[in-house]
Amino acid sequence: MKILAAVLALLLSGSALAEAPSYHREHRVTLPGSGHSWGFVGLDPTRPYLFVARRENGLTVFDVQHQRAVKTVAQSEGANGVVFVPELDRVFVLNTDGSLGVVQLSTLKPIKRIAVAQSNLNSAVYEPSTGKVIIVSGRRADRSTLFEFDPQQERITGAHELAVKKIDPLLLKGDGSFFLPMRDEGQVARYSASTFGVLDTWQFADCPKPSALAQDVERQRLFVACRGKTPLLIVADRETGEVKARLPIGRDVNAVAYDAQHRRLLIPSGVEANLLVIDQQDADHYALAATVSTLPMAYNMAFDPQSLRAYLPAMDYVLPAAEPKADPQFQAGTFSITTLALD
Repeated sequence: MKILAAVLALLLSGSALAEAPSYHREHRVTLPGSGHSWGFVGLDPTRPYLFVARRENGLTVFDVQHQRAVKTVAQSEGANGVVFVPELDRVFVLNTDGSLGVVQLSTLKPIKRIAVAQSNLNSAVYEPSTGKVIIVSGRRADRSTLFEFDPQQERITGAHELAVKKIDPLLLKGDGSFFLPMRDEGQVARYSASTFGVLDTWQFADCPKPSALAQDVERQRLFVACRGKTPLLIVADRETGEVKARLPIGRDVNAVAYDAQHRRLLIPSGVEANLLVIDQQDADHYALAATVSTLPMAYNMAFDPQSLRAYLPAMDYVLPAAEPKADPQFQAGTFSITTLALD
């Protein structure tokens, strides 16, 4: 009977694995352009468009339904990221020259550029409880700045300098506060969006370089991608910072998405050229479900929780053998957007 039960359990387990949904490449579209690097991607909240910040190649608007570029926004050279405020019909463009581009979302027409900083703006979030856009500066030696931007008046209303070398993208908690990963300092902090006061500061063992963040609001879990010699995903209590689980992940992770519908995490690694799909068995137990091949350099990602598709940009490159380590040389005409969809 024990042998029969074991065989039956194995068959049921195999059937469950066979039926478990995973991701496959649905499309890959190559776009023209020069051999320059790119920044972040963001999904339009009003229609099926993906905004791709291609720096020197400008801001490309890509129709994900028809898998084609709609246009490159005029006067958008240096685009590094975007933040949407649909109720004002605006998308704000973070630029490598430190300016903020103002674009009408419905028409994609540029309106103006606003000087914010002397150099690169890295990322931003729209915080609805305060009505602010919070802008993150790029790396400034050992200092970084958070700018408060009023999207209605279209002006900077505050600046907060922090003793932080590099701030990766912020994560809104949903209660008027936000999480701030400090990669070089090995900490994750939580700030008030109204006062910019520090509410919590956490340092996780075996997590020397916290970077990308995601969260499960229902189960009160914070997911932290940790770079370093032994890359990890830290699962922590969203209220206390107590570590609940640790899982190995790929190198140099720059993005994490949580699929609340299927209770799973999507974690791309451009170094490993893959996407890890991790199942959430319950709030504190996780297991690798699949490893999906992508492309080298596919390190940024946008995930659509409605269509359950993931979009990953990448580009062919040559890495010269040099000391110290050289930057990759990207190849013109090879920029692509890969769409991963559920089986």
